[in-house]
Amino acid sequence: MSDFDVRDKYDSLEQPWWANDFLILVFTMVNIGIIIVDLELELFENNFSLWWKLAVLDLILVGFFFADLIEDYNRCNDKSWWWKTHGWEFLGIPPMFLAGLPFLSGVISLKFLRLIRAFAGILRLIGATQRANVVPVGKQVQHLFMIVFSLIVSGAFFVYIFEENYYQLYCMGVNPPGDCARVIRDFPSALWWALVTTTTVGYGDLSPVTGPGKLVAASLMLVGIGLVGSLAATFSQLFYSNNQIIFDPDAQNTDTNPLILLERLASLHDGKAISDDDFEAAMSLIRARMIAELRMLRIENDSLTTLPIPLQVSAKMVFMDKMKKIDSEIQAISKMFEEE
Repeated sequence: MSDFDVRDKYDSLEQPWWANDFLILVFTMVNIGIIIVDLELELFENNFSLWWKLAVLDLILVGFFFADLIEDYNRCNDKSWWWKTHGWEFLGIPPMFLAGLPFLSGVISLKFLRLIRAFAGILRLIGATQRANVVPVGKQVQHLFMIVFSLIVSGAFFVYIFEENYYQLYCMGVNPPGDCARVIRDFPSALWWALVTTTTVGYGDLSPVTGPGKLVAASLMLVGIGLVGSLAATFSQLFYSNNQIIFDPDAQNTDTNPLILLERLASLHDGKAISDDDFEAAMSLIRARMIAELRMLRIENDSLTTLPIPLQVSAKMVFMDKMKKIDSEIQAISKMFEEE
């Protein structure tokens, strides 16, 4: 479905202040943190008081995600389409209380159901970017950073569940297998592994040994290549676009835009307000200034070779656009000289 089709499904794409991307990210991370603490410390059996407090907090988060879904549903015009594309998110609503029930505490599938909320938050961030008509570069960086961060934490959590169970079953005995030295046994190790895997560094000090864990690793590597590369390129675009106002005629004040100045000078010249010599001198001065700016841009463009490759590509694209604009303006001034 195209972006236009998605936008057409809603009365308005503007979300309320409490359903913004930052809160979705924060509450998603808190939700994952609650699950991790509960799994690490087995709070229901060992510290029921703390478990109860976290369960109440988890219930509040459930209320937030539920309200976010209802608000999105109310803004949607096509209810049947909404249920097809968003209905699965309700699977992540069952709170921590269900996992605490004696006859359900051993059901590991509940842990994965609660993770659906984490991935729903990631998809919501992606959807917010896709549904926007014009996304500023700064907003793109913010969204990509949130998505990469959420991906790393969620991937670490998934692989931790699979690998920690393997470690408990096979590596705590008398004769553990030889691969136990690289098994991911706690969440900090899983977080480190997810970071180096998503960024495709892959030190190899830790690696998954279970089938599901390897599937998570493959997913992180495939998705990480695109997301981390996009984040680096977009960030460099933001860095270099901050200087665009210096060279971009469209972003400059109309009083300093060379083409607008030339049009005003030509109007004054046609009205005999300035002499031929003054008009030609002004044109020469503006042309000389633009040639100097073009030379400076070329020098800066040549110095980009010291940057990492992803940053070079994005920065060179920005500089090439600037140089093309200035070069076209110089050609326009030269044409005016010929006409005179």
